[in-house]
Amino acid sequence: MEKGDVMISKKTILLAGFILFFAILVIPGALADNSCLNCHEKLSAFSEKEKELNEVRIKHLARDVSCSLECHATTIDKIAKSNYEQWTKSKHAMFNVTCNNCHGGNPDVDVKEKAHIGVARSSDSNSSVFYRNVPETCGKCHSNELSQFRNSAHYQKLKALKQAPTCDTCHSPHEFKILKSSEFINLCSQCHNQDMRIAPSDAPEKAIAALENAEKLKNETKLADSAIKQALQNGKDVSAAKRDLDTAISIRDSLPVLWHAFDLASFEKVIADGVTAAKKAQEEAGMPVSRPKTPGFGTIMSLTGIIAIYMLLRRR
Repeated sequence: MEKGDVMISKKTILLAGFILFFAILVIPGALADNSCLNCHEKLSAFSEKEKELNEVRIKHLARDVSCSLECHATTIDKIAKSNYEQWTKSKHAMFNVTCNNCHGGNPDVDVKEKAHIGVARSSDSNSSVFYRNVPETCGKCHSNELSQFRNSAHYQKLKALKQAPTCDTCHSPHEFKILKSSEFINLCSQCHNQDMRIAPSDAPEKAIAALENAEKLKNETKLADSAIKQALQNGKDVSAAKRDLDTAISIRDSLPVLWHAFDLASFEKVIADGVTAAKKAQEEAGMPVSRPKTPGFGTIMSLTGIIAIYMLLRRR
């Protein structure tokens, strides 16, 4: 065997090993067979009604009917995405949390009737995804969030068999996305408004204010971290500043879980404690404290002159 052949052989082996290593790391549950995913990925993204809408759009285009293709495409795109497609873009997919984790069933068999044993429609009160049962289903993994949610008025209403939001009201099913603060106005105001008389009517505004303050805490911790790094470069002792920064970071990281209690007053209090700790860390690291500017002597004299002229004009 020639030397070149030996080198090629080694390269081939290394490449094959790298591909195998990559596949094992990247593909969740490599070599595992999940009938839920195998079946649902092949299902059409369109229901019968959605197919009908698409056919109408195509007929309009064929007859050159003046309409917005973009509008139709957007509408269909919104309603035609299958549950599987939504799931593939979620964090559940990233962590290999599959259909059976929420819906039940048997993912080890590929016969539909057998795979769906134990799976009930979401409208069935015994279903794991019936809206009143959703918190406990999610809580199998998200135990801390469930613990906070159980303290909320929302949860108490659910258990009293009343209409109330549940987990997938905010985290839409299969996408499981986290809402932006701007989305809370429309969502919360469906119930918290003057017409429905569900107190407090200003809950959406308070929710957005709380989330904005949470962002403020994030910014203050970043400033404190930068100040501490600068102080370290200057040879300053930053042990006290680090302790306060750690407190602020701990509070910041706890907010996503605490949010699920929907106790906005307590939530704001926790944020305020975090901001105080972050600002204290900044001061201890030697960061200049920004204070409100007081008017100088010239400004005071100018204002005095304007007031004097105004009083003279009034007398005349």
